Amino acid sequence: MTDTPTRNQFRCITPKRVRYHEVDLQNIVFNANYLMYADVAITEYFRALRVANGLGGDGAFNFFAPDHDMMVRHATIDYRASAKADDMLDLATRITRFGTSSLTSQCAIFRGDALLTVVTITYVHFALATDRPALVPQGFRDMVAAFEVTAPDS
Repeated sequence: MTDTPTRNQFRCITPKRVRYHEVDLQNIVFNANYLMYADVAITEYFRALRVANGLGGDGAFNFFAPDHDMMVRHATIDYRASAKADDMLDLATRITRFGTSSLTSQCAIFRGDALLTVVTITYVHFALATDRPALVPQGFRDMVAAFEVTAPDS
């Protein structure tokens, strides 16, 4: 990965303590858990935007329901250093790109100032009735552009 994210590129940063059951016998975070961390991070990102996400809250914008949802299309994980049991991590999240019916998020996982891992996920927005891709609503694009430090690519 050539892009090295820095903390100042993110407005949404969620603290997360590594728990015992998330590590392997070497006392480092088991690799699959980084996808779970990215999922926690995007949920908190939507909460910061006040997007209704099925978890409650008033949701100023309902991106998902009742007839739309998102699914993962592609995910990459760039491991740079290991997190260990009881580490305090910061899950820094941003949306970096919009396609017609997709969006790409980046979750940079920091321990202090050290960048440990970067998880990049592309989601497809789709209509439940047809199970086909649907346009990412312009209102959501506008919310993200106003929220982000750097507007996402289109």
